[in-house]
Amino acid sequence: MKKRLDYIDMVKGIGILGIVVMHAGVVPERAVAWLSSFVTPLFFLVAGMLIGCTGERERVGKEVVLRKGRALLVPFWCFSLLYILRDVARMAAGVSSMEELKMEGVAMVTLWGTSVLWFLPALFLSEVLFVFLLKKLGTVRACVIAPFLTIVSFVCNGMLVEREVFFQSGMPAYAVFCAARTILRSVYALPYVCAGYVLFQGGRNIWERERQFSLWQTAGGIMLFVLGILIHMINGIFDFRTLSFGDMPVLAYLSASLSFLGVTLVCRNCKPVKPLLYFGKNSLIIMATHIDFYFLYLALNVAYRVDHWIPRWNRAFFFVNVVGMILILEVACIELINRYLPFLTGKRKDSHSRKNLL
Repeated sequence: MKKRLDYIDMVKGIGILGIVVMHAGVVPERAVAWLSSFVTPLFFLVAGMLIGCTGERERVGKEVVLRKGRALLVPFWCFSLLYILRDVARMAAGVSSMEELKMEGVAMVTLWGTSVLWFLPALFLSEVLFVFLLKKLGTVRACVIAPFLTIVSFVCNGMLVEREVFFQSGMPAYAVFCAARTILRSVYALPYVCAGYVLFQGGRNIWERERQFSLWQTAGGIMLFVLGILIHMINGIFDFRTLSFGDMPVLAYLSASLSFLGVTLVCRNCKPVKPLLYFGKNSLIIMATHIDFYFLYLALNVAYRVDHWIPRWNRAFFFVNVVGMILILEVACIELINRYLPFLTGKRKDSHSRKNLL
């Protein structure tokens, strides 16, 4: 098997830290809006690069589906069940309701996803669909068909949203609504996966060579990253979960792709940063737990208490207090899950090791 690509893990580490910061609400709203438009698409772009790197196109279709299902759908169902068990306890305490529990059940069955878990089936379906297009049509035609399908999905989603009141008239109709939008969401992600694949295929001589610092690549990466931010500022609100891609969706795809390429180039030319590698390799666990395991809630409570005691100093370090405590809790959670509950992330018990394998 191939060694893990350190620069890819570092990019994923940056992405998951961005998601934590975005959800923590410790930065200005404009920064949160930009983070939303960059860090979530980043994982779909990484997926596209890895499809090119690992030769998914040459694998048997059944093998691709099984491998990606184990890595993405198994964690989705495991954490969905944990969320439901949590809310059963909340219902017994009078905090939650049976209606909320039913909605979570529908979200799990239809792959719509509760809270942040929507990301896992969206990534699974978009990857499988793109590999299928590659195998059947080849690279050029797949990269033409992918954005065309996305345009169609935008139209279909608009039609569904117009009839949302009808679909909320009963649980079966709502389940159909969620299932349909789950598929549309994965098609929304197709251009990101396609862009990541094209970036890797077009730059193999950069991505696959031995690490060697290049000032030009690093400077170019910084410029692309900033250009992506500037383009995002032209667009409107971006929310992948609710399928809102701003005033000009094409700019959402362009800005995220440029910033992603910039970050990847910089990481490619950097020495491995161990914390980023660690968080990148365990990004799935962080994504699934930082909100719904109440780590964010605990971190904010502690930070506000510190703010009450020493407000002058804590205002300067509020960001560090919140994000730092979340990451400390995440490290403990990551070690616990990897050591004792690896099945939650689709891994076998004997697969957990410190070796850097893809």
